Amino acid sequence: MVSRLETTAPSTDAPKEPTFRMEVSPTALEQVRGLVKAQKPGMAVRVFVQMGGGGGGGCCGGSAGPTFGMAFDKPKNGDEVVKVDGVSFVVDPYSAEFCNGAQVDFVSEAGENGFKVTNPNLPMAEGGSGDGCGSCGSSSSNGGGCGCGS
Repeated sequence: MVSRLETTAPSTDAPKEPTFRMEVSPTALEQVRGLVKAQKPGMAVRVFVQMGGGGGGGCCGGSAGPTFGMAFDKPKNGDEVVKVDGVSFVVDPYSAEFCNGAQVDFVSEAGENGFKVTNPNLPMAEGGSGDGCGSCGSSSSNGGGCGCGS
């Protein structure tokens, strides 16, 4: 079962329609819970996007398209803040455009161990896959290690 995280538009007379959606797999949620326990109270998991430039820098090797990361952070003014089963996820306004519809999973298989954020709604950049980087507890050889748990 995948947990859907949704926020709604500010209150109006019209029915509330979700304006921001993210899905978190049960495996990812379980892993996040374990990592959050070691943090200070009030910390959330920030899901963010970085635009690559092909220069080899950044969390995910500098790909041409957007890459995703995760880190512990406190919610900031203007963030999308969503909770699922007691865990808070936050997304800044810039990243929300790229994270809307994203899927957060935790993979543990040969050569890949960590969180993986993908968004099937994003157009694929040339040479890209539409996938994000594993972060938050993954090894740096996979492009991770730039977020929480590293």
